[in-house]
Amino acid sequence: MKVAITGAEGKVAQALLGELDPVKFQVAQLDLPEHDAGNLDDLIEATREQDALIHLAWKDLNTNSVDPSNGIMYENAYWAAVANDIGLVIMGSSNHARNHNQREPDGKIRYTGHVEVANNIYGVEKQKMEAMGRYFAATENLKVICLRIGNINPENMPKPDKPTRWMSHRDFGRMVTLALTSPFAPGHFEVAYTVSRQPIFDWTNSFGYEPQDSAE
Repeated sequence: MKVAITGAEGKVAQALLGELDPVKFQVAQLDLPEHDAGNLDDLIEATREQDALIHLAWKDLNTNSVDPSNGIMYENAYWAAVANDIGLVIMGSSNHARNHNQREPDGKIRYTGHVEVANNIYGVEKQKMEAMGRYFAATENLKVICLRIGNINPENMPKPDKPTRWMSHRDFGRMVTLALTSPFAPGHFEVAYTVSRQPIFDWTNSFGYEPQDSAE
């Protein structure tokens, strides 16, 4: 399976690349300076003949402000998928897309499809990215999976977060592998929390991911 990954030099992509089976997946690693996700023509050319596109590129991660180029990049990812007939797009969203104090009656944080208050401005931008994915799934028959990624770090160790939201490299690789290989129907749209095992974030999804590692 041919898979293109934007933001391939970032810590999240690097964690993923270390876990993807090279026999199953032929990965095109896209990042500056050779490839610019902010340039639609370049992204279309770089993603030709790919079976899936994983968009992880993000500029200047700041929770209180967002560089406008991020919106251009994720919109380009969707348009490149349309232009090249790439059926599956996996978008790197964030657990910040929902405020950590906004809980369901059972105390869990989960995606419900209802209106959510983001954790910060960064989370608001990720909500916009997800909403655009829902639009492209509905209008262009893309299969779109938005992963609300937890804390992935180079040390591959849980951090003292409250609530705990760690994602191990192994769990991340397994989750993305399942998303890449699941038989989604055209037009499928899904948001899934991308976390290792812990009591707050609900990772329920349609493609069979269950955490193998514990964040506690």
